[in-house]
Amino acid sequence: MFLAQCGTPAFACPRFVEFFADPVDVPDQKGEFVEIRLQELDEGALETKADSLVVQFEDRAPLRFAYSVGSRFVLIHDSLQCPPLDGVSCGLLGPISLPNSRESVWRLSAGACLDSVQLPKPKPGKSLQRVKETDSWTVSEPTPGELNSFDELGIVAEPTVPDSLLHLVLSEIHHCPAEPEPEWVEVYNASAHSLAMRDFSFCGKRGAWSESVRDSLAPFETLLFTRDSALLREYLGFRDVRLVQYPLGYLNNTAGSLAICRGDYVVDSVSWGKNTVKCPAGFNPMTGRSENTPGFQGRSRKGVQEESPFTYKVSSRVLRLRKSPLRVYVESESPVSLKLLDSAGRPQWKFEVPSQSNAWWNVPLDSVSRVGVVYLSLSVGRYEQLVGILVRP
Repeated sequence: MFLAQCGTPAFACPRFVEFFADPVDVPDQKGEFVEIRLQELDEGALETKADSLVVQFEDRAPLRFAYSVGSRFVLIHDSLQCPPLDGVSCGLLGPISLPNSRESVWRLSAGACLDSVQLPKPKPGKSLQRVKETDSWTVSEPTPGELNSFDELGIVAEPTVPDSLLHLVLSEIHHCPAEPEPEWVEVYNASAHSLAMRDFSFCGKRGAWSESVRDSLAPFETLLFTRDSALLREYLGFRDVRLVQYPLGYLNNTAGSLAICRGDYVVDSVSWGKNTVKCPAGFNPMTGRSENTPGFQGRSRKGVQEESPFTYKVSSRVLRLRKSPLRVYVESESPVSLKLLDSAGRPQWKFEVPSQSNAWWNVPLDSVSRVGVVYLSLSVGRYEQLVGILVRP
């Protein structure tokens, strides 16, 4: 979990980026480290920079350090092991030894900035590196003080998804809305893969969807394109829909077509005529029906992959408070976010299930303080399933 409170921009906050708990060539006390990204702040964000950096491992006493200037802060046991790199400073872990045979929880705070992570069990000789601006972790070679290949800032481009796995569709077209609403087009990523937006464009239109390597379309995320995003946002009246301003031009009101391209490959296309839908209504190309649901995807989506990106089982739907364990079995080709929610939907616990783990996982119920209904949330990108669990006395 990562929070930037009081309007603090996320890029101005420090965050955990790498943990190396189980070296194999040297003793743990010589090789293990924790790496924190320290984002240098511009003058407009100086008020968010705290005097101290506080790191806490589970319920142990917190470690406090003076806030360093630079790009990375590495926690080690021996000051002689501090990486001799520009912009890198170090602090001592003291009596803390990183667990190498179980999961662990770490917290970080600096002024208004908070970051908390729950790490999976490490692997011998490998480090856990954070994947971009997510709570996902990947196993890789340790790189103390260096920019990771899975860097959280998105400097490294998303891996290319094969055409056979692409499920990017035009899910709603509004080519003739009533004035003053601008025309808009809805695109839906119906796959379990994150897609780099700079790889895609509307065929025949000018420019990629984004020039930034940081912009991506998350799994099962919906995106609206319009030539006037401010006006469309005002017309919609709510902020839960992601909008992109794009030079769509003017869509033909009586007969036209639109297609998504990745290079020369046409990913999806749609055409309409005077009998498709009566203006000013929009339509869903996958059902052929009139529709006006910006950002929302119904359960029935013709031509879209319907399978869940994961399968799961729970050990029981009825448990006794503090006496019955809850276990969940997850199979997925993608990492699955697992959360325990109270009856009001507030997160009480979370964990990232690694891809292709195909295993049972324990869900701690000690955070549940009363009997009643709790919920187990399983999600990949924007796709989520909730399972109700009854907790009895």
